[in-house]
Amino acid sequence: MRSRTQMSKNFLSMPILAMFIAGSLSHQVVMAAGLELNPDELKGVSTKKSVSILQNRYFLKAWRPEVGLLMGNVLNEAFTKTKTRGMRVGVFLNEWVGLESQYILTTVRNSADRKALNQKKYRDYNDPAKFVTADAEVNPISSFQDFVLIGAPLYGKVNVLDLGIVYVDIYGSLGFSRVGTEQGTKNALALGAGQRFYFAERWSGRLDFRNRTYNETRSGAASQHNCWTVDGGISFMFR
Repeated sequence: MRSRTQMSKNFLSMPILAMFIAGSLSHQVVMAAGLELNPDELKGVSTKKSVSILQNRYFLKAWRPEVGLLMGNVLNEAFTKTKTRGMRVGVFLNEWVGLESQYILTTVRNSADRKALNQKKYRDYNDPAKFVTADAEVNPISSFQDFVLIGAPLYGKVNVLDLGIVYVDIYGSLGFSRVGTEQGTKNALALGAGQRFYFAERWSGRLDFRNRTYNETRSGAASQHNCWTVDGGISFMFR
């Protein structure tokens, strides 16, 4: 009798346990569903569309004349060290497109490779008793005059240690250059990229890379040359 009674109690308790488990699971499902975030509810009924652009700087640059100074280097001259210094003037026609002109002078010195090459002496083929020195064929650059179109489609902000916000433009340049060389003035295609950091409404710092492609003479034959320069500078925008 006890065995049958115990079995009856166990049999009756099983539906109660099943109902308890089902109730707990359904409660967990409801709680999990409540954690899902609905973007439409978060956006609010008054919002018509989402933000699609970064808020612009508090000042504009269109039709504000700019003057600046720069210093840099020619990167791909193997036998000379060429430093650059110059000035630039320009103006943006709107917030994204502008015109710019640069005038740059250079200082040219022999590199360590050229100095070492000049110290080597060889016997003259036609006169074995005479010694001659070897030298590299170079075409030193004396100046650049650039006239380019600036496009600045990329814009951002940098928070510096919560002390202030620096506005940043990333831009490209395309135009025409007159390159002064030992072989004469060369017409060149100028193509570049750069980044500008606005420290204030009028003052900004710049970092520019530019390539100028032109034809020159190497070993008595026409040759295309790419002159790579990098420079840093500071600019002032008038109101």
